Amino acid sequence: MSAHERLRKFETNQWYRGQQALNSQLCMVVKAGDWLAIRGQTGHDLEGEFHGLGDPAEQTEQAIRNLRTLMEEGSARFEDICKVKVWVTDRAYIEAVQRVLAEHLRGIHVVMNTVVINGLARAYMDMEIDVYTVIQRDA
Repeated sequence: MSAHERLRKFETNQWYRGQQALNSQLCMVVKAGDWLAIRGQTGHDLEGEFHGLGDPAEQTEQAIRNLRTLMEEGSARFEDICKVKVWVTDRAYIEAVQRVLAEHLRGIHVVMNTVVINGLARAYMDMEIDVYTVIQRDA
């Protein structure tokens, strides 16, 4: 069995420069065999810039753009997604977020949970999605 591969490593004191001093060492993706654990995605792009302030649908679009890049780097395709966990900070955001997800996940038939919570790591974030992926090997 091969070791876990950790993609896009970063340190929180650099990523969140001036916002917090946790000094945690993280990564965007852990690849364990055919399984990808992908860090929750929001309206932040992969360079840390935020998109879609006050617009949960645009934040979801950015999260999807990130997922496509991260999954490609981990040798996965959208068709490999098994489960999506969605967090929103207001019930009113569920429809906007789900419409974007439905558009991008059409035909994949994933397992999905949606949870309404009081807040995310940054007050301006309205949504976050977390994806579990198992890479399908062609027979």
